[in-house]
Formats: sequence, structure tokens, C-alpha cells
Amino acid sequence: MSSSTTYLADGEGLGGWFSTFDHKKIAWMFLGWTMGLFLCGGILAGYFKLMSFLGMDVDQATLDRMLTYHGVIMVFMFLVPLIPSVLGFFLLPLQLGAREMALPGLSRFSLRFYVAGVILMLASLVVCPVGTGWTFATPYSLIDGGAFLLLALGMMSMALSWVSTGVNFLITVHQKRTEGMGFFDMPILAWSLYLTAYVLLASGILLAIVIMYLAAAEATGRGLFSGLNNPLDWQNYFWFITTPAAFFAIIPAMGVITEVIAGISRKAVTGYRTVVGSLIALLAISFVSWGVHLTGQGQDAALSFTFAVLSLLAVVPVALIVYSWLATLNRGAILCGAPTTYVIAFLLNGGIGAMLGLFLVNMSVGDYLAATLFTTAHLHYLMMGGVMGAMLAGLYYWWPKFTGRLYNQNLGRLGAALYMIGLNLAFFPQIIMGAKGLAQGSHLVPADLVGLQSLSLTGMAILVSGLCIALINLLTSLTSGPVAPANPWGASTLEWQTDSPPPEGNFKTLPEGKNPYLC
Repeated sequence: MSSSTTYLADGEGLGGWFSTFDHKKIAWMFLGWTMGLFLCGGILAGYFKLMSFLGMDVDQATLDRMLTYHGVIMVFMFLVPLIPSVLGFFLLPLQLGAREMALPGLSRFSLRFYVAGVILMLASLVVCPVGTGWTFATPYSLIDGGAFLLLALGMMSMALSWVSTGVNFLITVHQKRTEGMGFFDMPILAWSLYLTAYVLLASGILLAIVIMYLAAAEATGRGLFSGLNNPLDWQNYFWFITTPAAFFAIIPAMGVITEVIAGISRKAVTGYRTVVGSLIALLAISFVSWGVHLTGQGQDAALSFTFAVLSLLAVVPVALIVYSWLATLNRGAILCGAPTTYVIAFLLNGGIGAMLGLFLVNMSVGDYLAATLFTTAHLHYLMMGGVMGAMLAGLYYWWPKFTGRLYNQNLGRLGAALYMIGLNLAFFPQIIMGAKGLAQGSHLVPADLVGLQSLSLTGMAILVSGLCIALINLLTSLTSGPVAPANPWGASTLEWQTDSPPPEGNFKTLPEGKNPYLC
């Protein structure tokens, strides 16, 4: 098929992108917005670390505001929607053998709600920054004095974007699977996005409701989360919502890695139904383990023990999924390209993050470590090392499908190696600093920890350089990369059975539903 018939060359021009219903173009716009927000959040974090290292005299209120917006941007506006909104929107109809999402108009609304949320968040930053911390803990959020209503409206709009995406994914999976494709014929990525949709829907609705309740309490001094009520009320609602949010960042990441491992090893997924069952188990655990975050904050000891046990149950499905990955790689004809290096980075960094989590759910040490840099390192290993690593692996794996172009494999491997080395140099020292008692958000580093802080900053510089190389490599391929074949990996999931890049309607003829990749 000639390039003029692809979705990238439809003749509509720039204006056509803003009015499009095409799920592939919407995925591209989500990619642009999320990368821009990642840059903003990274600048805030880098500036904070640099001030801390140089010992600059900055008032605590300013630091609190910086950390608040860093957390809000990186968690709610970058990591949570990253994989579903980019890879999900682009690939779900293709993997199901569909020509479009079930509700194309809702796809566009998902993007518009997202953009509105970003604009309102930035407006609150300009008008009067909020300094409550990204968890909006009461009573601090009630007396902060920042433009909390604007930020709350931005969060509500972001939540509506999650709900729109979740509804669209659910209906698409139920109604748009090609003829002959049953639920257990779907690729693992499609399964992970389907399960994620339930959490997007539930967490999005609850977040929109409780954040406006909190804004009302801040404005009137009355209501469910006012100063007259127990501060644990807000904490319970918040962590009940955001603990599944962390899981619906991890679940699609696992779906991406499963697909990439199967693709680069040129084998069917080993233990396909076991992986699906494990993902369902993780989804269930995400809704019953929120109380582990409240250990040591006034929660009853028996409840804390119960939540700790429930959290530890996540080890079982994770172990089964990892076993499937290793079994799929075993004796596979592994292609040692850039996606492979990112898979290795994901396994290393995500594994370290999971191990750190075992310390935090342990009641004997969790109280001590919870408010230290140990927790910061844990979150960054899971999110930056896990979710971001999976996103980069997926982006490099499906880039020929996105663009119809091939990138430089050597540069891709170099960027992945620097990303992996830099992330560990940046956050492993924070594990040690946290174990020594350095609190989260502290800009005063004791003299005996300055060396570790310096090593962490060096790691961040290497991490940034790796991400820049990865981005530059992909962008330059748009103009100078060789034309990609329709199926450069030799994979057999349905997205590879159409041209690269796909035409506007995805397929010339709708494919058969049975998927040999999952045999």
C-alpha cells in the first residue's frame, strides 16, 4: 500500500489531527502530551535535587509546592495514563482485528478531558501553587491557601479522562473483536488493557467525587473531610483509589513486556492462561491492599497486619508471570535489538522495586522506612524502572507499526543501557540514604550522605542522557530511517497482519480471529 493511503498521510493536514476520531492519531497526541509533562515533572525533580546538593537556602513552603506538582504530574498525569493512552489507544483495535474503537467520539473526549486537566493544573501553579504534597493529606490541604479548587478541577477532569478511556476499552473488547476471536484468543496486551479498563473506570469515578468533596471542605470548612473529622478518613479514600491506580500502571506494563518477550523470542506465550489468571489476581489484590499505606499512622495493628498479608499475596501472581517470561525466552530465537535491552532493564529495575516493597509491607521495619527516601526509591524503581521501562520497550517494539520506519539499533541499545545504568545510580543510593533515616522531601543532606547524593545526581544525568538518546533515535528515524516491512519481528498477533503504518481503517480485509501466536 502506498504511503499516501496510510493514516499519517490522509491529506487532512494539521487541522485534521485536532478534529480526528482516528484512534492512532489520538495515541500520537497522548504521546506528545505525556512526554511534555514528563519533561516538566523531571525539571521540578532535578531542580529540587540540585538545590539540595548545593545547599541552597530555600524556604520549605517552596519546596513543598515543587514536590506537590512533581508528584501530581508524574503520578496522575504521566505514569497512570501513559501506556493505556498511548500504546492502548493505538494497538487495542489492531490487536482485536477492528477498524476503530467502539466509541471514536469518546476517544477524542478522553484526550480533551486530559488536556483540560493539564491546563487547570498549570493554572493553579500560576495563580497560587498548592503545597499539600501529592497525597493532599488533611488537615494540610484544608489550610494550605493555594489555588486548590483549580487543581481539584484539573484532577477531576483527569479522572473523567480515565473513565472515558476505561468505558471505551471495555466496550471495544466486548463488541469489536474480529469474527472468531474469543476472550482467550486475545493477545496478552489486549487482556491487560481490558483489565486496566475496570480500574480506570472505578478509580476515575471515585477520584472525581472525593477530590471535589475535599475541595468543598477546603472552601467551606465543612463536609466529609473537614477538620472536624479524622485525618485517616481522607487517607483511606485516597489510598483506596490510588493503590489500584499504581496497579493499573503496572498491569498494562506487564502486558507490554509479555508481548515484547514473545515477539523478540519468536515463540508463543508460555502459560498463556496462567498469565491471564495472574493479571486478574493482581487486579483483585489492588482493591484490597490499600491499608498497607496507613501502617503506623493510627491504623489498628490487626488491620495493618491483615493488609500486609494481602499485599504479600501479590508475590504469587507476579512470580507466575515472571516464570512465563523466562519460559518464553528459553530456547527462543531471541533478537538482540533495542527492545530486548529495555526488557532486561525492566526485569532488573522492576525486580529491585518489588523486593523493596517487601520491606515496606513488613510491619517491623515499614513504620521506619515509610517516610524516608527508601520509599522514594521504591516508587521510582517501580514507576521509572517498571512502567517507563515497559513503555520504552513497547515503543521501540511497535515503532515500525506506528511510523513505518526503522531506527538505529545500536543507538537504541546505547540509550537503553544508559537508561538502565543511570536509573540504578540515581536511586540505589537513595535506598541506603533512606535506610539511614533521611526523610522524603528533605533538602538538607547530612555530611556523611553527601557522597551518595552526588552519586545519585550523577546517575540522574546519565538517566537523562539515555532518555534523550532514545528519543532522538526515534525522532530522527521519521526522516532518515529505512522503510520498515509490515512485520519486521516475524510476529503473528493481528496488528502485524496489516501494513506499517496501517491505513485509516486498519485493515484492507478484516483478519481471522484465531491467533496462532497464542497456541
